[in-house]
Amino acid sequence: MAKINSLDVFSLGAIDQLSGQFSVPGDKSISHRSIIFGSIAKGITQIKGFLRSEDCLATLKVMQDLGVDIIDDGIEIVINGVGLNGLKAPKHDLDCGNAGTAMRLLSGLLAAQKFNATLTGDESLSGRPMGRVIKPLTQMGASIDSIDFKAPLKFSYKQKLAPIHYISPIASAQVKSAILIAGLYVDGTTSVTEPNKSRDHTETMLKGFGCDVHIDGLTISVQGKPDLAGQKIEVPADISSAAFFMVLGLCHPQADFVIKNVSINPTRDGVIKILKAMGGRLTMDNIKNQAGEQVADIRVQSSELIGIDIPHELIPSAIDEFPVLFVAAALATGRTTLTGAEELRHKESDRIKVMVDGLKLLGIECSEQPDGAVIHGGQLQSGLVDGHGDHRCAMSFLLAGTLSQGQEIAVKGCHNIGTSFPEFFDLVKSLGIQVNQPIPVITIDGPSGVGKGTTCALVAEQLGWHLLDSGSIYRALALKVMKASIDTKDEALLIETAKSLQLSFTVADDGTTQIKLDGEVVNEQLRSEACGDMASKIAPIPAIRQALFIRQKAFQRHPGLVADGRDMGTVVFKSAPLKVFLTANAEERAKRRHKQLKLKGVDVKIRALLEDIEARDFRDSTRKVAPLVPAADAHVIDTSDLSIKQVLAQIMNLVEQNVKV
Repeated sequence: MAKINSLDVFSLGAIDQLSGQFSVPGDKSISHRSIIFGSIAKGITQIKGFLRSEDCLATLKVMQDLGVDIIDDGIEIVINGVGLNGLKAPKHDLDCGNAGTAMRLLSGLLAAQKFNATLTGDESLSGRPMGRVIKPLTQMGASIDSIDFKAPLKFSYKQKLAPIHYISPIASAQVKSAILIAGLYVDGTTSVTEPNKSRDHTETMLKGFGCDVHIDGLTISVQGKPDLAGQKIEVPADISSAAFFMVLGLCHPQADFVIKNVSINPTRDGVIKILKAMGGRLTMDNIKNQAGEQVADIRVQSSELIGIDIPHELIPSAIDEFPVLFVAAALATGRTTLTGAEELRHKESDRIKVMVDGLKLLGIECSEQPDGAVIHGGQLQSGLVDGHGDHRCAMSFLLAGTLSQGQEIAVKGCHNIGTSFPEFFDLVKSLGIQVNQPIPVITIDGPSGVGKGTTCALVAEQLGWHLLDSGSIYRALALKVMKASIDTKDEALLIETAKSLQLSFTVADDGTTQIKLDGEVVNEQLRSEACGDMASKIAPIPAIRQALFIRQKAFQRHPGLVADGRDMGTVVFKSAPLKVFLTANAEERAKRRHKQLKLKGVDVKIRALLEDIEARDFRDSTRKVAPLVPAADAHVIDTSDLSIKQVLAQIMNLVEQNVKV
């Protein structure tokens, strides 16, 4: 797949059945560490199953920039290790991309070197907190300059590091690993004590490379100056990547499949324990030891999940899987409560906020807590959610779309999926799930007299997109009803009329939209007050709205659609990447309408127009079906004191920020 832009929007289709067996890519945590430890060991290290994600490749590139000879033939990584003291000063800054693991682990490595170096990252990584590794490394004697404890991190050699016993305030494998890696370069013993056990890939792999590692409960110690020797490493499948498909299978009504050779390291299997506690049918087969890591084939079967209070002791071992666990909770019966997971606010995004905000937009009742969330299971609704560049949040929302029972869930902010799971879309396709890039829609809703029609036509003209004046559809039906003298109480006849409505939109030579009903140009008739009143009366009837709903969706054609209406963003195109709601005070709208009518030679008092507008606003905003209100994610623009040119400028600015044109 071509490189994904931050404004690209994706959605996944539904699938009737999930079966068979498949694999997910290699473990990201193990891949990072295998490159680092293989580089500072002596001799050859061979790595199979390495995760060729953007994050892990960033670590590989940094080690090459530090003078290590690393060859990747696409099947196996071969590292000619230089030993503890063989790294060379880099010729330029070392770019970690989006990889927080890389930056924190490499901080421990660079803190101990006798040369200067700088670690940089992308915009997302540069906003993440690094104080948690800077502070203990500084206690060891490292010199690290930063602004507000964030990247770029500048390392300068001033003195040899000294061993410490660090009492960590959080259970973090990255903090622990940074300290232990720095401890490899000191004389004596370096140790870390955690409040809870975090993932143990670092200590497990260091043992395999020949380091003297001692574990005493929650305290891990390493002896400095070890002779690390190159190894053969086979990286197992990543449980974090497998977790997406565990939740997909458990929440799907017809699923029974096997994920092969997944790491079930006891410090990483919290997601399995949580899903089992929720009633998930997960079975481990072919359990074996692979390069010091426990692996298994995981059978996933459809289940009826129930909400639970997630045990605190399982949080460290499931910390990366919570985005997709939020989706599981949203589809479970009852309430799921998570507390004690404040760490989630310091990942690639504030994952608590991103997931809660997204689930709310999709109709799920949930709320943020300072260190977690409360989620009430329900039915997912259509909508557009933002992954905010967080790969795990984006993939979680995408798979929610497959489980939404036909509701389209579109996701933007997917551009960092490749940092951990570059084969995600390929694997999804191989399972028979359709990957879509929806035709973009810009919805512009609001009451009459706010400038919707003119503005929408100008936006569509500038973009070269199709235009839908949805109000004309309702007005056309209203005109048909009036011409045929149909009783508005005869719902069956109204519905039949709606289904057979012959309506077309064409662009006239002067650039205006020409509307034809049964072959007759009806623009002026549709704008009459009588037609508007009739449209407002029949629009709330649910069966009529459903009949015209399908007609409106058909206007979504390449290259894009600008939809003008009253419920375009709240009902018809809920997954639109940009929703705008225009408003203006009733007095200003009455003045505008009075001016229009006066130009047409119609004599009407402003007071009468004002009363009519206020009555219609009340009726439209309080109706039970599709009330006239802004979508939760709409951009509201008050046009009372703005010209059409100013409104257009604001909307085109929003287009640039939110839509890939």
